Amino acid sequence: MNISHELKDDSVVLLNITLSSEDIKEQVADQLKHLRKTAEMPGFRPGKTPASIIEKKYGQAVRFRVINEMTSEEIRHYLKEQGIHTVGGLIMEQDENTYTPEQTDYKLQISAGLMPQFPETIDSSVTLPHYTVQANDEEIDQMIQNARENAGERTEVEDVQDKDVLYVSVQELDDKGQHAIEGITLEESYIMPLYVTNEEIRAEILKAHKGDTLTIDLHKAYDNNDVEIASFLQIKQEEVHEHKNPFEIQIKRILRNNPSPIDEKLFKLMLGPTTKVTNEEELRAELKRLQGERNDAMASDIFTTVVSKYIVEKIQGLTFPDKHLALLLNEKTEEETQEAYDERINKILPYVRYQAMLASLNKQLGVEVPDELVRKIVREGVMRQIQSAGLGQLLSNDELVESIVNSTIEKNDEQLFSAKEQAKEQALAAKVQELVTLDEQKPLTIKELYEVHADLQKEINKLLGLSDVEPAAEA
Repeated sequence: MNISHELKDDSVVLLNITLSSEDIKEQVADQLKHLRKTAEMPGFRPGKTPASIIEKKYGQAVRFRVINEMTSEEIRHYLKEQGIHTVGGLIMEQDENTYTPEQTDYKLQISAGLMPQFPETIDSSVTLPHYTVQANDEEIDQMIQNARENAGERTEVEDVQDKDVLYVSVQELDDKGQHAIEGITLEESYIMPLYVTNEEIRAEILKAHKGDTLTIDLHKAYDNNDVEIASFLQIKQEEVHEHKNPFEIQIKRILRNNPSPIDEKLFKLMLGPTTKVTNEEELRAELKRLQGERNDAMASDIFTTVVSKYIVEKIQGLTFPDKHLALLLNEKTEEETQEAYDERINKILPYVRYQAMLASLNKQLGVEVPDELVRKIVREGVMRQIQSAGLGQLLSNDELVESIVNSTIEKNDEQLFSAKEQAKEQALAAKVQELVTLDEQKPLTIKELYEVHADLQKEINKLLGLSDVEPAAEA
């Protein structure tokens, strides 16, 4: 087999391939022989079908398959030897072969897409912003306070404080201030002064005691928040406007949450059952350490986004072999019109170009993406899913979490694909951070960091023509 190449244009290389029937003779004979043993043909016992019939039925397809497999392998070797960097699938440009027993020489022309060069050398001449997160002792105070309140016990009291839960009976009033005959009547609902937005009404509630009766304008109390009013009255939001009159409430019970003491039970609640923390000082030190790890991870995440934006900006205007890249995407479905297919492909191609450049840069810079990093990202995703399902108590069950992680990896579905793409981005960003000049920004609060991250992601999505959700499943 002989291969030569020529440039079709800046983004495509043509591979001219010649081979003879002698090059494929042995493999074709072996495959036809195997087919003769296994083929079931009417009128013949298995293995007894004449070779001429097998040749007539399968010969052309076998030669085509053998040549396709052989040329694909040889093309890979050739491109590597020639130092030609390609991307995407291969396209058959010319094939006038008959693949019959009589043909002795074969000629093929196949095109491959050329990977464009990144327009900049990634070294100290490149300056990128680097964001960090402020250390925040107040956050640690709040974490401890929240944990104490969550672990606290409720007791019944007589007076009212801001965070108390008041269980009340409810009676709707009419225009004359009397009990409305067909108005809402509830034996029990509840109200928390903390969430009453009107200061005057909240102050009135805070002066009350168990057994007191109050008249409250709910629309004023909650600043016309239909969600809060509907929840209190136990009705649908769209029904709230039908109940504009004040309500009479009588306080039946007042429950106050007494924060948990700072003790071993709280330490285990906050840090897990295996923690060795024994006092408040050690608790604060451990929370500060965890806060530092989280802040470092957040800084790393946002730098990954900075690098992604840098790459996306730099590849604008580069010529990519889009036809060859499109071969990496899902094929046209039977239900899809050509117009719909073209629209889908054109929408996704900018993202595919970015992913292609990402892989190319990782290769150029010698970046390896360890399986451990992919697993870590999958695990983080699993833990977020558990948390969002309201099952946070299961997060300390390492055996369960690892079982779900293993199952996710074995499925090899969109979630694993997305984790691999994230791992490529994170691994490249870590390498880029070593090479470029960092423009250190002032430390940000977590809220500010989220805002910066959101702005960066919007810019990336705009450049790629994407919505807020990346189309990972399409690639």
